[in-house]
Amino acid sequence: MAGVNARQGAHRAEGSHRPHREGYRVERMSKARRALAMGQNVAVRRHLMYALVEADLTEPRRLLREHRERTGERLSQTAYVVSCVARALAEFPELNAFRRGRSLVFLDEVIIEVLLERRIGDQPAVGYLPVRRADTKSFREVHDEIRAGQAARHETIAGQRWLEMVPLALTPLLMWGMRRSIRWGLRMGVAGVNNLGLGTGTAGWGFAPGAGTLAVTIGGITRRPIWVEGRLADREIADITLTFDHDVIDGAPAARFARRLVELLAEGASLRDTI
Repeated sequence: MAGVNARQGAHRAEGSHRPHREGYRVERMSKARRALAMGQNVAVRRHLMYALVEADLTEPRRLLREHRERTGERLSQTAYVVSCVARALAEFPELNAFRRGRSLVFLDEVIIEVLLERRIGDQPAVGYLPVRRADTKSFREVHDEIRAGQAARHETIAGQRWLEMVPLALTPLLMWGMRRSIRWGLRMGVAGVNNLGLGTGTAGWGFAPGAGTLAVTIGGITRRPIWVEGRLADREIADITLTFDHDVIDGAPAARFARRLVELLAEGASLRDTI
């Protein structure tokens, strides 16, 4: 009888909606969220290279502010980064690939996977929005696609239906197989952009390695004095972390890609062309 009462008490604690009764509450994680947590093992069990870069966003942020003052519309800074990443990836097609056993699979299409905030019930989760043919789209098209994805109520996690059907113990194996699947690569691409704090005013790099070949993590952005053409100037600098799969790309081409991406981010060309 005591055992039954203990189990009933535990059950009440887990399902309780009275968080202040004993100073805490216990909420069971959704299966999809537990599956995601287990699947992160796939992302870290790889040979990764990291690059911590600083991108001068003074010009693009000026253009975005002017557009907002003129129209009242707040445009997505994440969409701007996605546009620049897509153009850089198109210039370095050796990065648009993934490892499949003893082979490398090179994709013809540039797809950028954007991580979006989602909820599963009352719990936060991550949604994955693949922006297809991103290198051929204008900034406005990418912006509209991201805004539509944020507003949509579609599948919270790519492949969530499979995650719900597969036992949790097999989730890492499922995700491992998906990331080596040509069909999955053609659907989601090999590059992802994750915004951890753009515009927060707090400097710092974020580390969030994805399961693909390239992960771009946007950290904080602050105003800093830096040397520009022989003099100090106040600039808006974003801290960006680039994560590369070393099985696919070597250090030298990865560094060239990083340099080109920083150049594209500073130029603001895609904004001037579309707003």
